[in-house]
Amino acid sequence: MIEQNDIIYFMLTDRFCDGDSQNNSSVDKENLYRYHGGDFAGIVKKIPYFTNLGITALWITPVYLNIGNFYGTDSYHGYWALDFEKVDSHLYSHNPELVEGSKEYLKELVNQLHQAGIKVILDVVVNHTGYHNEKYFNYPDKKIKNEWFNQGLAGDEIEGCLAGLPDLDHDQPDVVDYFVNNIVDWIEETRIDGIRMDTVKHVEKKFWYFFKSYVKGKHRNITLIGENLEYNVNNIARYQKDYDFDSLFNFPLCREIKKTFIYNESMTQLARPRLSNDEPQGILDRDACYTNANRLVNLLDNHDLSKRFMTEILDCYGHWDRWLALKIFKLALSFLFTGRGIPQVYYGTEIGLEGYADPDNRRFMPWKKVFGENPDFEPLNQCSEQREIFLHTKQLIKIRKENEALTWGYLFTLYADHFIYAFIREYRGNIVIVVINNGLREMSYPLFIPIAVNGNIPFRIKEKIQSKKLINLLNASDEIKEERGGLSVILGGKTAKIYKLE
Repeated sequence: MIEQNDIIYFMLTDRFCDGDSQNNSSVDKENLYRYHGGDFAGIVKKIPYFTNLGITALWITPVYLNIGNFYGTDSYHGYWALDFEKVDSHLYSHNPELVEGSKEYLKELVNQLHQAGIKVILDVVVNHTGYHNEKYFNYPDKKIKNEWFNQGLAGDEIEGCLAGLPDLDHDQPDVVDYFVNNIVDWIEETRIDGIRMDTVKHVEKKFWYFFKSYVKGKHRNITLIGENLEYNVNNIARYQKDYDFDSLFNFPLCREIKKTFIYNESMTQLARPRLSNDEPQGILDRDACYTNANRLVNLLDNHDLSKRFMTEILDCYGHWDRWLALKIFKLALSFLFTGRGIPQVYYGTEIGLEGYADPDNRRFMPWKKVFGENPDFEPLNQCSEQREIFLHTKQLIKIRKENEALTWGYLFTLYADHFIYAFIREYRGNIVIVVINNGLREMSYPLFIPIAVNGNIPFRIKEKIQSKKLINLLNASDEIKEERGGLSVILGGKTAKIYKLE
């Protein structure tokens, strides 16, 4: 089960680490449209990297046997399935004792990650197959029948080709029955901990009824995370409310993070203190729309968005201003790891990897260039920018793990204006207060952040803070004290402070 205290790391397996050159058929590392050789062996090789960074859950792209190359583009990403019951040979090291494509290959990977204390989220596709041509259409082991596909368009759901991919018709009972049983097979035979369900809004709604009774009924411990790449809160929330999804990717918050931290729109778009009923709502003020907003997965970027987060910053401010880009990037990370929800790191985000749209945002992880043979699995000293982002990410993960307020606790907004956002998180006496200055300049005088007058905060929490000292977890020499019912703080431009009650 994926929980609120987990840190999710998402990778395209083919682009992460090449651990076994023997399975490198059709690899061309100079071409972003071809296989690059990343595999299960590469994941195992980097287990010390995950544990050093603090990762607790790994989301890997689909492992199905894929169609291979289609008009010059390889199915390196795993989303062009040919056989939903086999593992693709590009991903595993051949074992003569196992059947070709056996799920045992994934089970071995899961076992090794579990031994290291890392959970596994498997990317699952039920909406479509890989592209059809005569070669793939006549695949001898094909279980998908010709009559199982949609032909037209209908309302909200895409019933026809999605980017040219043949779309399965889950209004047909046999289609639903095949896929719910297929998912149960992957769960029971590999012992994964979670499912990331691809393109959920394009799957007919009937499927989720069967999924709830058949898969979730037996395997309540398997976390279902849905991908609905849109920015309307209500459209995202219905999958928790109506279809029993445990979690969803929080694309509405992702967009607001970009608008505020990169494009300097008002921080009140994140939240308001809610001290009166006539205040406009920020995105976090709409959390009641969800069944449980604390289980949403928060992100800065992924493989489907138009740019990696660092590239978005550089395009906004200029690629020559690396110093400012670094500050903005670290500031957004500070918010990601201290806010409510489960943080997700896209591979390379922890070193500020750049890239535009697919496939440029799917570059191979630059192990040799950035990490060399560094035995502590951290960027080389000469890669100062990457090292600073990595160490900041590692520090934030450590802070999150050591403070239950940041995983299980309440979140109350204390103050918000165009530049400043301050919030408090509390769990069973563990209290953390985060203050963010999104302005480009240092504050010219201290800002008083009221706490005592905030009617949303229980008296128990106010009493614990009263006249107490708080220490900045990012800089132990920085201390403040609650006085006169609040805190006086001063911050530099594009910086955050994370205060903990002593």
